[in-house]
Amino acid sequence: MFNPFLPKLHSLTVISISLILVACGGGGGSDAPAQSLTGQQLFTQADAGGNQFSCSTCHAIAEDSQGLDDQQLHRPAHSLRNVVNRNAFYNGSFSELIDAVNNCRVDWMDANTYSDTSEQWGALQQYLQSFSDGSVADEVSFNQVAAISDFSGADSNNGEQLFNQTCATCHGDNASGSHLANSLHGSSLSAAQVATKVRNSGPSSSAYFTNLVEGNMPFWSEQRLGNADLADIASYVESINLSQTYNCNAADHPKVGQVAILDTKAHGVSGRVEIVDNCTLEVTAFNYDGGGPDVLFYGAPTSNYNVGGFNIGSTINGPIYNNDRLSLNLASANQLDDLGGISVWCRDFSVSFGDGLFN
Repeated sequence: MFNPFLPKLHSLTVISISLILVACGGGGGSDAPAQSLTGQQLFTQADAGGNQFSCSTCHAIAEDSQGLDDQQLHRPAHSLRNVVNRNAFYNGSFSELIDAVNNCRVDWMDANTYSDTSEQWGALQQYLQSFSDGSVADEVSFNQVAAISDFSGADSNNGEQLFNQTCATCHGDNASGSHLANSLHGSSLSAAQVATKVRNSGPSSSAYFTNLVEGNMPFWSEQRLGNADLADIASYVESINLSQTYNCNAADHPKVGQVAILDTKAHGVSGRVEIVDNCTLEVTAFNYDGGGPDVLFYGAPTSNYNVGGFNIGSTINGPIYNNDRLSLNLASANQLDDLGGISVWCRDFSVSFGDGLFN
């Protein structure tokens, strides 16, 4: 949760942090200020200080008559077409758009709030205004409702199709997983558990929503997902919960073929990582100057490598890599279930030299 009352650091702490950054390659390089993000980038990219979600994870800019966006997905929250002209937000709780945006940033993105005079808010607001036709837009409703418990008439086949238009936004096609959320195959979730999660997932500390059961996943309101469709989806998820065993001598895991591009953060790290079979990752065009202590490839379910992270192979610091090719072996095929992102990771100081999410 965002705390606006940031503590002052003792000078010794500041010096210590500076030394850590130098040791692991942070804080060096050009003194030029970071390039400001455009409104579109602020909308589509995860906040550097938050979790893996962005505005576009939950909101489309426009939807067709079936509620589908240009990717044929029906997202958890309402479209933001003409949002700058709405007269109220969050069921009448807010009259200003920035307050609604900040509530989203705190509850769902684990990010700090925007000031109404900040450059970021100005850029995002201008981007949203570009999708306005100037007419007054009515407030939209977004209501929490109780989870269903009766699945006797549910159609799991229809649920699969619905899943790939809704939950696939984060969980991937056919529940195979993505960098935003894990695969649901073999998850042992019952239909009732799925329905509860869909209706009540979110931070219990939310200042606006109540009865949330923890988790980053945004709940679905009755306006965005009706009970009949939820019953079909929950039954589908329950139907794929038979545990599936993968081994290292095959390439049948749903994540095989996914690729991550390493984003340079320090020590000249860059490259491309592809999942080529159930236990093998191939790194190509890999660059790294070899600096920093105790550095190795590191996997994690999301872009937060401090949560659920695990080693992939042995340390790589020392040698200089220049457009090289590497083969990395996972400890078991089961690790693919938890592999949403990969980092060249400074283990001593928990700093990423370069990382990317698999897509």
